[in-house]
Amino acid sequence: MVLETDSPDMAPAMFPGQRNSPAHLPAICAALAELMNITPEQLAAASTANCCEVFGW
Repeated sequence: MVLETDSPDMAPAMFPGQRNSPAHLPAICAALAELMNITPEQLAAASTANCCEVFGW
């Protein structure tokens, strides 16, 4: 899993009527982490590691 944004298109449902922005990622991370029963920090670390692996960083 990699957290990303379709900015500026397709704002998440938790931000109705707003333009999408990378600034929304912490709220999305927190909501998804809650659903996964992990901390937002754990999800952010996993997402970062996955991104680095995908892009060879």
